Amino acid sequence: MRRFRFLIVNLLRRFARIFGAVLLSKQVHEQILSQRARAVEELVQQESLGLRQGVVGVVLSKDRALQLYTLLHSYFKHVENPVSLFVIYQASNAAHAAAYQDVEAAYSEHSTSIKFIPENNSFRTSLQAILEKIDTSRIFFLVDDIVFIRPVDLNDISAIDPKSAIFSLRHSPHLRRSYTANVKQLPPKFSPSKINSALLEFKWFEQGNEWSDPWSLDGQVLSTAEIRVLTRLSDFKAPNTYEAALKSFNDIARNRAGICYAESKILNLPLNRVQNEVRNLSGHVSPEFLLAQWNNGMMLDTSALDAYIPLAPHEEHALSFKRRV
Repeated sequence: MRRFRFLIVNLLRRFARIFGAVLLSKQVHEQILSQRARAVEELVQQESLGLRQGVVGVVLSKDRALQLYTLLHSYFKHVENPVSLFVIYQASNAAHAAAYQDVEAAYSEHSTSIKFIPENNSFRTSLQAILEKIDTSRIFFLVDDIVFIRPVDLNDISAIDPKSAIFSLRHSPHLRRSYTANVKQLPPKFSPSKINSALLEFKWFEQGNEWSDPWSLDGQVLSTAEIRVLTRLSDFKAPNTYEAALKSFNDIARNRAGICYAESKILNLPLNRVQNEVRNLSGHVSPEFLLAQWNNGMMLDTSALDAYIPLAPHEEHALSFKRRV
């Protein structure tokens, strides 16, 4: 048996060399991860200096002015104690750029709390510039096909330390399916949170897909200092590869708890796909069709989702429009 294992290991090493890879033992691999984690922690400690207690949101958008407007509308409708938002947007042509200017004008009364930033040169450069401006200790990301579907008080997250627990607006015990992976899945076990009686606690990585995704850009509250460091260390071109780069640091978050409400506060409405980095499952509603609806003075009507209980973090629902007020 020992000789057989020796032959198998040698064979695997030969295959690894063919593909330019190196075969590591589990012990060596764990040592490398531990060293990397310690290095990241030292950088994070330095990065934390000067940050004040608080939270800021960063919204990512591309060619979805109507969907972005709907997200912001639902944000101010459902969120108690809302925090400032930075909106990084990319427009592929002049028509989409004009629509984003319309959204900015529509929210001009919130100009002190919402900053619209067109993507310049590259997504990575634009994102890093925004991260350097943020002076709060916590940050969450939203993408433009998200809507808030029930009331939420953002003060609830003030006592949660993202270095020990990662809070999620989209998770709940009701989730039974992963839309993106197109599979059914059971949620992990939950226990009451000691932080807040309105919250529940679970273990990241106890289940797969979204339950093993602590770095999601879909409404999870993270350490600003940590995100700054991981962003500098990562190579990416757009939100999808950015999220994938963050996932490569899953080992750092493996011992952190997950925190969520008994019901999801947000829901992704995957009407379409506007990027070619990753062929995500989505609906087939044309961005140009939605742009035409926007130019006709319309917005998405998501009132039917108020108090709705999602069974997946992403769900397709019938389109409904109403005139913007």
